Formats: sequence, C-alpha cells, structure tokens
Amino acid sequence: MNPFQYRRAADIAGAIQAITPGCKFLAGGTNLIDLMKNGVEKPSALIDLNRVALAAIEPLPGGGLRLGAMARNSDTANHPAVRQQYPLLSQAILSGASPQLRNLATNGGNLLQRTRCPYFMDIGFPQCNKRAPGTGCGAIGGLHRTHAIFGASDQCIAVHPSDMCVALAALEATIRVGSRSGERQIPTPIFTGYRAALPRSTPTCNRTS
Repeated sequence: MNPFQYRRAADIAGAIQAITPGCKFLAGGTNLIDLMKNGVEKPSALIDLNRVALAAIEPLPGGGLRLGAMARNSDTANHPAVRQQYPLLSQAILSGASPQLRNLATNGGNLLQRTRCPYFMDIGFPQCNKRAPGTGCGAIGGLHRTHAIFGASDQCIAVHPSDMCVALAALEATIRVGSRSGERQIPTPIFTGYRAALPRSTPTCNRTS
C-alpha cells in the first residue's frame, strides 16, 4: 500500500480547501479502495467527505429533485419521490452492484468512478493508455467483448461502468459542482459531450470519488 495522508472535511468549504496535488476524495470508497489495493491509484492524500452535509434528497421549487452527492445509492433508489417520479433512475441504480455496495456507494462517487476495463485494473498488463498514457491499449487486440461500441477511439475502448449515469443523462439531469473559483453547473448528457470534446488521440478518463 502506498503511504498517504488522511484528512477529514467537515463541510464543502473545508473539502475544497483541503485539495492538494495528488489527493483523492473518499466517500463510500467502493471504487477508490479497489484501485488502491490493485496499485492503480496511489493518492498522496485522502479527503474524507462523510461528515459533509450533502446527503439530502429534496424537491426543487420549480419541479424535479435535488440528489445530494453524499446520499447513498440505496437511499436514492428507494426514496419515495425517486421511485414515483423517476422510476428509470431507481431501476438503474438497483440493477447495478450488490446491496452491500449500494449501501456504501454515494451518488457523487457513482458519477466520478473511473472509466475502466480489466486491462486498466490489472497493473500486470503494461499496455493501458488510461493508466500509463502512451503505452497503447491492450484491450483493442485482446478480450473486449464488453467494451465500447460507440464513442471509443483507437487509444481507449473502455466504458463507463455506471448505470446511474446513463439514467441521469437520459433524464437530462444537471450536475452542480463546487471549486475554489465558485459553483458551476454541468448539463447532461455529460458523458456524450465530454467524450465528443476529447481529441481522438486522448484516452477517456474520469476522476475517482
């Protein structure tokens, strides 16, 4: 295990101020911890967000719902308003992972989990442009039955693993993010637009939760 610092954020401002080069946010940890165990991710610090008050699921004045980034996947999928107004989202969340993982995984982490494939997850395979840019893509000439058909490139054919993200894109959700420069909104379908904006020689990537 690579040594790292551990920091616990009490609020959004504290989480943003705690950001340093090479750090990663820690929520449920269902993706990040696996990547660290496999030696794929080696963060210099972990910023624990579990005390940040972002777990609410509440109606918006103009209609729709606000889904807190720290709300657990299971709580989101089983929330009465989500089940009644957005059954697509509820069904998408419940179709993925296991109950144990859904009880830990957060909405924010689900969106930000790494686009990945078995070649990315195993450092024994040296060819992976996402893990080591410029080394090639082992999946293109290897086993790729479950890899991307649309939106891929000759540098990376991995797919984003989130069923929840697909549902949010179909529902035209808006993602609100904060930073030191302020808050901004990202309209969906964010993944289609993000991938289309990438140079064809650039591997697709997403930040880890």
